[in-house]
Amino acid sequence: MDWVQEEGKINENTYLIDSLLFGTEKSMSCFLIVGKKKKVLIDASGKNEGRRVAKKLIGMDLKPDILITTHSHWDHSGGISSIIKKISNIEIMAHKDGLEALANPNEFNKWFPNYTLELDPITDVIPLNDGDILNLGDLELEIFSTPGHTNCSICILDRKNKTLFIGDSLGYKISKNIFFGPIMPPEFSEKKLLQSFEKVKNIDYKNICIAHFGYLAGNLAKNLPDYAKSKYFEWKNFFLNKWKKNPDSNFIKNELGNELLNKGISSEKAEIVSEMFSDWIIKGLKIANLI
Repeated sequence: MDWVQEEGKINENTYLIDSLLFGTEKSMSCFLIVGKKKKVLIDASGKNEGRRVAKKLIGMDLKPDILITTHSHWDHSGGISSIIKKISNIEIMAHKDGLEALANPNEFNKWFPNYTLELDPITDVIPLNDGDILNLGDLELEIFSTPGHTNCSICILDRKNKTLFIGDSLGYKISKNIFFGPIMPPEFSEKKLLQSFEKVKNIDYKNICIAHFGYLAGNLAKNLPDYAKSKYFEWKNFFLNKWKKNPDSNFIKNELGNELLNKGISSEKAEIVSEMFSDWIIKGLKIANLI
């Protein structure tokens, strides 16, 4: 299968963990990489979900030594404090440009008031830089800075398995036929995003782990940077055209819902996705001065 969405072991060293974001399956993937010397958890999901992820890891007897957040949005970093409380002595790592956001998470995430709890500041964080290498014993993780979605967005390459963990750097796979560009406040930059698409294309990977949602292999993984780029422009133009027609949030939400229905997703999912993404994408486009 080119697109694996089931929780469990996806290769010799890696587990996909469904955080059940929003209480629904297949909304948010966290990943555990198990090396001979150290185990690394990639992303913490939201505050409530972090408790769930920690409980799963403890139940699997696979407590991570390190937690790396791919960027500072609440659904990736909000669960850090919950995990710290359950798993002692875990090291927290993030891109150096995300440290201020982690220390002031409510300010950074104020754009998402309907989906965030009161977030806990995270200050004891080891900064990561582009090109850093983490040795887990029998495998190495390489850090790639891939801004655009946020300034602190990173991809993480498992060199042994040639698996690339991209967080939200390229976007969101909502369904077989729907892939949204990563247009979000408060730091979205089209210029940086286009540079990151090209950077990811040149990484020596075979498989991709995407936060929303799952494990991509084969041509689906290989072609993702170009595909994601094309979908970014497709959805950007969709929103810009709707905005020019009627810059009203309810109008755009309804238009997006109808478009999602036309693309074959259920009415329930179309309602949820259009409610969230219409607001977030418009805010992201405004931040980037595109509307």
